Amino acid sequence: MQIAEGRTEGPLSFSGAVPHGAAGNPIGSVMMSRIAMGDTVFVHASDIQLLDSPTVNKVIDWQPDVALAAGPPLYLDRLTRGERERAWANAARLARNIDTVILDHHLMRSEEGAVWLDRLSATVGRKVYCAANFMGQPRQLLEAKRVQLYEHMPVPDAWHDDYVAGKTDPDDFLAEMRWPAWGPQVSSFE
Repeated sequence: MQIAEGRTEGPLSFSGAVPHGAAGNPIGSVMMSRIAMGDTVFVHASDIQLLDSPTVNKVIDWQPDVALAAGPPLYLDRLTRGERERAWANAARLARNIDTVILDHHLMRSEEGAVWLDRLSATVGRKVYCAANFMGQPRQLLEAKRVQLYEHMPVPDAWHDDYVAGKTDPDDFLAEMRWPAWGPQVSSFE
């Protein structure tokens, strides 16, 4: 495999290392990718969390038509007020400079993230999507409902270990639980 960081080859470009969240955090770094397809440019900014303004500048500088990025992890108490404000300002900058912005991953792990996304759309005066919205699907915030889901769909004690060892299949478990027939009810949990 060739090292891609900082390289451009044909329609593909890759960033150098950028912070996985805020600059200087101990979590490490990630790499963003830019794909040019004809007249359309797509940027994937996985796990940037909108917490580092120079990283957001790089996304904007790449002039994408569509950008997919991880929003901030609002569910984490360690996220400071300043980081929340920076993430908001960076998300608004993306939405004002890029035609289609999709924010997901960390952001959609909580009900607060869904409200934040809707408020962002209203503030910037244009639709900012989560991945489900972009695909025309209803939001199913499964991670936000994790406690309720485990209460409603308890897994056997050793199930996770068996899954890692390849001894069980999630499709079998979901079929046993009658998923997806039960799935749409997820949004009704309070």
